[in-house]
Amino acid sequence: MKNLAWKLVVLAITVGVAGLALAQTGGAAATLTKISRYRQWTKVNANPIRVEIPPKVDPALALS
Repeated sequence: MKNLAWKLVVLAITVGVAGLALAQTGGAAATLTKISRYRQWTKVNANPIRVEIPPKVDPALALS
């Protein structure tokens, strides 16, 4: 009986992994088509925003 239980567990895991693999590859072309339009976006700012490292934080504000 214990041997049968392990076989069923292994079978369930195998079927689950196979199902996930099939589900992951099914919509690749559709997803690429949807996101392809983002390549045509333009930048909002010509230059990137500079961020101070480390940022200057007022200690009074940090503790509130």
